[in-house]
Amino acid sequence: MIASVPAPIDLTVMMYHYVRDPGDAAEAGSGIPGLPVERFAAQLDELAQRHTFVSWPQVRGALRGDAALPPNACLLTFDDGLRDHYLNVFPLLQARGLSGLFFMLARQPGEGLPLPFKLHFLLAALGYERLRGAVWQALDARQREICLRAESGYPQRWGQAGVFKTVMQRDLSDTIEPLLSRLFAQEIGREAEMAARHLLSQDQAREMVAGGMHCGGHSRSHPWFDWIGPETLRAEIAAAAEWLSAVEPGPWAFAYPYGGLNPAAAEMLAAHQFAAAFTTVEQTRHTDAYHIGRLDGEEMLIAPEGQTYG
Repeated sequence: MIASVPAPIDLTVMMYHYVRDPGDAAEAGSGIPGLPVERFAAQLDELAQRHTFVSWPQVRGALRGDAALPPNACLLTFDDGLRDHYLNVFPLLQARGLSGLFFMLARQPGEGLPLPFKLHFLLAALGYERLRGAVWQALDARQREICLRAESGYPQRWGQAGVFKTVMQRDLSDTIEPLLSRLFAQEIGREAEMAARHLLSQDQAREMVAGGMHCGGHSRSHPWFDWIGPETLRAEIAAAAEWLSAVEPGPWAFAYPYGGLNPAAAEMLAAHQFAAAFTTVEQTRHTDAYHIGRLDGEEMLIAPEGQTYG
């Protein structure tokens, strides 16, 4: 399904995840690094020199053809519903009169961490070599074969840790979670307690909405959409819609976990009141409401005047 927009939309969409300083309330001794808060604030200042910040309702209206966006429009988006966004980002945006779009994971009280966040914590606590060694020791023969075959197939430019995370999140995603949860309990602590602190609740999301922010969907368990079947895909999207319905009225936006695409996703998203979906493809002109590209603010330097981003 391709949801063509009435006319191509020129829009710079910035994407962020962790926004934190070492030792602050968001980082909380986890050792997981992020974009320093001061650098994020400076980036907002730099973006403001070239762009007009817009909100999700403005973008939604432009996608429907209701009203054009201002020239050099820029939308700020934040993935994963992290405590960084409530503690560090929300107050900063609110003080500047800006609105961000926050893609939340549909987690319920008492649940543990989704797979990628278990990996974030474990890598920070153990490092790549120790974590891979502990995982390898616990794998059975079939899992080891899958692991070795997958590791050889992914681009080595991702680095050893990047390839390892991808194998866990894709090729072994069906079986690896219990092992990672056991390691988490041994090395870090109670997973459900960490999830409650690490991921935002519906109450916190409602507070952010009341303060001028908007929330979108990001699935329930953060899977690669191109790696799961239609029933799981539908369940992930339905869980996101149900969670958001308690936070603010739709239609909402959606961000594909990892940017992974599935040709069946757009139709399912539309059926669950998602009016648009965002990828990790770097583009600023958009013709498909369910394939809106974004620029990674944590990796990208703001270009000098007259030059392109890169």
